[in-house]
Amino acid sequence: MELSEAIRGRRSVRRYTAEPVSREVITAVLEAACWAPSGENYQPWYFLALTKAEDLAALRQTLEISAKVMEPELRRRFAAAPAVVGETTAFIRTLGGAPVCVLAFLRRQYPRREVMILSIAAAVENLLLAAHDRGLGACWVGAPVCCGPGAVITERFGPPRGELAAMITLGHPACVPAPPRRRSGRYEIR
Repeated sequence: MELSEAIRGRRSVRRYTAEPVSREVITAVLEAACWAPSGENYQPWYFLALTKAEDLAALRQTLEISAKVMEPELRRRFAAAPAVVGETTAFIRTLGGAPVCVLAFLRRQYPRREVMILSIAAAVENLLLAAHDRGLGACWVGAPVCCGPGAVITERFGPPRGELAAMITLGHPACVPAPPRRRSGRYEIR
């Protein structure tokens, strides 16, 4: 797959089949993430791929907090499209049935925390593109980081002195959404 095709073809998948993802493919996707550039080459990430039913169930239970916290804001933002609210909160609660959920942690306190978070974001993008290249669907989920249970997830699954920075669902897509409209005026060349 050409890089430009991968960039334009990748979608945020929010519904997955029950087909498992092989350990070999999960490893390849995580390896791709770890090849991302990072500030001062700290490589501040730690990835944990949850595949066990009991871990995924515990994570979904924790995400109830995020769904409840996000719902009022979603209702305001999508007042003209209430179905989006239901779809979004349902996805957060169920993870779309994803057989894998990758948790990305900031491993410890580094100087220039903002740069380290950007480094993790670069690694997540690598992960998303690598998943797409292998025919998988994925979705970068910010809800647990910004809306409640990040500390609970870190406590249960995180490394010592770690902090949840991102969550990514991963699996075989049950459907692939159409590309979202791109907004114009997002760059200029001087």
